[in-house]
Amino acid sequence: MSPAMYEALIQPAHARMFAWAHSLGLKVIVHSCGYVEPLVPGLVDAGMDMLQAIEVKAGMDLPRLAKNHGSKIGFMGGFDVRELISNDRARIDREFERAVVPLLAEGVPYILHSDHSVPPEVDMDTMRHFFGRGVELSLKYFA
Repeated sequence: MSPAMYEALIQPAHARMFAWAHSLGLKVIVHSCGYVEPLVPGLVDAGMDMLQAIEVKAGMDLPRLAKNHGSKIGFMGGFDVRELISNDRARIDREFERAVVPLLAEGVPYILHSDHSVPPEVDMDTMRHFFGRGVELSLKYFA
């Protein structure tokens, strides 16, 4: 879908729905798979508070999104699940440096999560490392 098509057909309904949620004191988290970067400005204008998923293999780039929109919205996800599937802590730590640290360093609102569902190939020790590293970085930047 082109940004113009989104703005003409869907954004007005999103704006009404997001305004309704905000009137109830709720935040709006939009989940989307795939490459939606061209639609993000319209979603922001409609009132989105947070974008969730940020699928790396589809071409989404969390640091770029944060640079362009991080003063207006927060992010959840964007951590390449393929790095978790590797069960390789060095690769996972490199992904933290690539995707997460730039947001934390700039104070962009962020919730740690992978960019897609975590499959059963990811072992429990890897998940402990993933969340432990996330807590460690949060404490470093927000203590």
